[in-house]
Amino acid sequence: MRGVFFPGPTYMRFHKVGVWNISVNELANTDIAAAKIMVFKNHCMTLFPGIGFCLLLVLGSSYISEHYGSSTILGALLLGMAFNSIYKYPEFTPGLEFCAKNVLRIGVALLGVRITFSQITELGIHPIISVLAAVIGTISFSVALGYFLKVSLIKSIISGAAVGICGVSAALAVAAVLPTSKSNERHLLCTVVGVAGVSTICMILYPGLLLSLNFSPEQMGIFLGSSIHDVAQVFGAGEMISPEVAQLATYTKMLRVALLVPAIMLFAYLFRGHAPEKSLINRILPWFLIAFIVLMLLANLGAMPSEAVTFCGDFSKLCLWIAMAALGAKTNLLELWQVGKKPFVLLLANTILIAGVSFFLVF
Repeated sequence: MRGVFFPGPTYMRFHKVGVWNISVNELANTDIAAAKIMVFKNHCMTLFPGIGFCLLLVLGSSYISEHYGSSTILGALLLGMAFNSIYKYPEFTPGLEFCAKNVLRIGVALLGVRITFSQITELGIHPIISVLAAVIGTISFSVALGYFLKVSLIKSIISGAAVGICGVSAALAVAAVLPTSKSNERHLLCTVVGVAGVSTICMILYPGLLLSLNFSPEQMGIFLGSSIHDVAQVFGAGEMISPEVAQLATYTKMLRVALLVPAIMLFAYLFRGHAPEKSLINRILPWFLIAFIVLMLLANLGAMPSEAVTFCGDFSKLCLWIAMAALGAKTNLLELWQVGKKPFVLLLANTILIAGVSFFLVF
């Protein structure tokens, strides 16, 4: 009876054989789990103001885009820059930093579902040659011109990738594997603003130019897909001519987007020494690049339902919009002005070069 109802030798025997040890361990595990949940909850509450603010900016940008036809991603960036003073408040800083880095990389990873093997194979060899020449030539030219203008190698690569591969998405993706600094962040924002604006101007000017030259639909499609920076502007320029040109231009553009994977892998490997705290695999293949490749393969092998592919593509856009709003909020216009005119000179020169190379290859 003493062992059942009162402390004594029997009670101690139960304790020694582990009956009460199990209860103590379960209680300890429960306390640890509760503590982890509490830490996670507090972390989410810390991030919520900044994330919520970015979502509000994206909603505002989407409304403006829907009613006035502006670019959503550019609108989110500009609205963030307009509310830059909020970054000074410590309640918003953690969420804004999270969106500018983690959410950005999630968006880049999800871009993989938008690349299909069929789009690449249907184009044949001519667009592949055009795209390779345009992309490699533009990035190489950007590095050479940057050296002449005394612009750092990192900034030259970002500008060249933005113009040569796929505009804003390429600039953000490539910058994610390059060494970071406040100067590089300001240059990235200048590049994002500039490439979105230049791409829109190209979308307006190129269709009329091509029609006046009496190019064939195939020539026009390959030129537009090889020379305009962002996917949306490529499609818009093609639609101004005909649905056939828009389809071919989009296919060609997807070839350039496909080069984003080897480009990121190359730059991640070349600059791997700037992240010594990471493992060799993470230095060469960041997690979001691995996710990008895996999602691309899953989408093309039919392992993902079409609804999931559509959702990932749409969610990728949302993540990139949120990231742009956060990057804008982190940017001080006066500091941006201090960057100078060199980023814009790089963008314009790269744009002229890629247009010239594309024109020569399709003429």
